[in-house]
Amino acid sequence: MNRDDRLLASMQNRLSPAARVAFEDELAREPGLRAERGAMRAAADALGATPVPEGARSTGRARLWDSIEAERAPRAANGNRGLALLRVAGIVAATVVVWQFVVVPQLPGPETSGFVPASEVVATPTLLVAFTDDATLVEITALLRETGAKLVDGPSAPGLYTLGFTDAAALEAAEAALGARPELVITVSRP
Repeated sequence: MNRDDRLLASMQNRLSPAARVAFEDELAREPGLRAERGAMRAAADALGATPVPEGARSTGRARLWDSIEAERAPRAANGNRGLALLRVAGIVAATVVVWQFVVVPQLPGPETSGFVPASEVVATPTLLVAFTDDATLVEITALLRETGAKLVDGPSAPGLYTLGFTDAAALEAAEAALGARPELVITVSRP
């Protein structure tokens, strides 16, 4: 027992007779310990003289009982609903990814056996044409109809359009007709 414990035990009369005699001898030798005991006794007397307010004990018990009951109340079984929704969203996202990248590429198309490139190699005779900036869509459409050309691809990065024709003779005639229209066509070349 340290000094503070012995001091408190002596004030509460919890020391054995031998320990009480030893503590009283220590009090006689040390004036600081006597001063501490006096201060402690004065504080205890002041606290003991103060009356407890009416109803304070019952109010304290009621607060204690309420806090115990609140801790004993069962928690809701579905208190983790947000986590469950997050799990479902993850499962749906994983399913979509698997469907798009695993299943869809394996599905046969109407005429193909899977992946088809967006631009296909054209087997018909073609010309590469660059139109002027002033050429309107109406004028370009009329020129394509005159020459029998079909727009196959374009515009490419440098602004070239690929025009397709039914045969080599149609290509020759269109090349001459397009070259004769400098107000609409900047350049005509074969790929």
